[in-house]
Amino acid sequence: MNNDSGAILLVDDDAVFRQTVGRALQRRGFIVAEAENGEKALQTDGPADFEAALIDLRMPGMDGLELLQKLRRRIDDLPVIVLTGHGSISTAIEAIKLGAYHYLTKPCDISELEIYLRKAIQQRRIERENQYLRDTIERAHPPAGLVGRSEAIQNTLALIDRLKDSDSPVLIIGESGTGKELVANALHHQGKRRGRPFIAINCATLKPELLENELFGHVSGAFTGAVKRKDGLLAVADQGTLFIDEIADMDPGVQASLLRVIETGVFRPLGATQERKTDVRIIAAVNRDLAKEAAQGRFRQDLYYRLNVLVIPTPPLRDHIEDIPLLVGEYSKRSNAAHKGFTFTPEALNALQNYSWPGNVRELFNICERALLLSNERNIGAEAIQSLLSIGTPMKPAPIYSNQNERRNRIAALDDVEKLHIKSVLEQTRYNISQTAELLEIDRRTLQRKMVKYKLREK
Repeated sequence: MNNDSGAILLVDDDAVFRQTVGRALQRRGFIVAEAENGEKALQTDGPADFEAALIDLRMPGMDGLELLQKLRRRIDDLPVIVLTGHGSISTAIEAIKLGAYHYLTKPCDISELEIYLRKAIQQRRIERENQYLRDTIERAHPPAGLVGRSEAIQNTLALIDRLKDSDSPVLIIGESGTGKELVANALHHQGKRRGRPFIAINCATLKPELLENELFGHVSGAFTGAVKRKDGLLAVADQGTLFIDEIADMDPGVQASLLRVIETGVFRPLGATQERKTDVRIIAAVNRDLAKEAAQGRFRQDLYYRLNVLVIPTPPLRDHIEDIPLLVGEYSKRSNAAHKGFTFTPEALNALQNYSWPGNVRELFNICERALLLSNERNIGAEAIQSLLSIGTPMKPAPIYSNQNERRNRIAALDDVEKLHIKSVLEQTRYNISQTAELLEIDRRTLQRKMVKYKLREK
């Protein structure tokens, strides 16, 4: 069924109404299929062939609310307009809550009905076209940041492709800075849940009671200060994906509640007497040996076994250093707006490939950012890169100095680079100590010592 106006499923037990409305819509260019009740509507060819449905709420047997839910279960983006009598407005509002596009009271004006039908069909066509374009782009390009021709990265991309449409939990394991959240994003945005919410939460940043409230939400009066209801992330992410980072830091009590969500799909907000349902895919990430954590009693074994079904490892950068030129190219593309015209010379790329990368891709991008901020030249060479790398973990092999003077000169040069870099970041943050320390990936005390050493004070 295909027509410029659209194909409509009309369901009403009133034969006269069906014929009158059906013919009026056909004269306006719609294709109309009629059904006298919910059972026959579900037997009609479709409903995937229809672009909208028009159903009466009060019908013998299966009522309109039940039919609405079954139609939406078959095809969740089908616009449904419900028809109701003047005395059933509350039922119509309930239909809206269940996903109906709109409701009209009988007898309805055909011109008004036509406007709503055309608007609903056009909106659905635009959304489907946009989704098609997004799908085409995603198929043509790998997820941002997950670039590389190495066997390690190709294995990761292959696993993402195999697991993206599964509803089962996924556990992403890997060192800090290897792109675990990028993998979670790719699983969601390339899978069948794309277009639905993708919500991320980091267990390491929240106290247990705050984490529980963030995940499950609360009802009004659940605790002091809870003046109104708050939906938790499990409700917000319904039909989508909840990414739980650093899950090894999750409190055992919260772990037990999460396990129940995974196994039953239900949870109870804080202070609530009734449970809520959620259809959410759980993706967890960890940078520790979760099996060891479970064996030593620091993580629930039952939750570990439930998460450890589908596992995606993210390789450390040192295991695919051949991808560094591609990763630097990816970074350069992202930062072109701010750093247009900067390039990394082959010698600079070679220096990057000779480094141990304890901080992985995150550290690589950090070094690239520093180089761009501090460089006076548009072609960034090996010397600039080596100076920045030497501030952190030493290059391998370590530099050999011919004499103490050379060593002292080298240290002085490094101090100059470090001073310039710290000053640049301080100016970016307007001398906000906490922000600067976070960007530099050092603690506040270390930053304050270096500020004293280099006499860096806000003017």
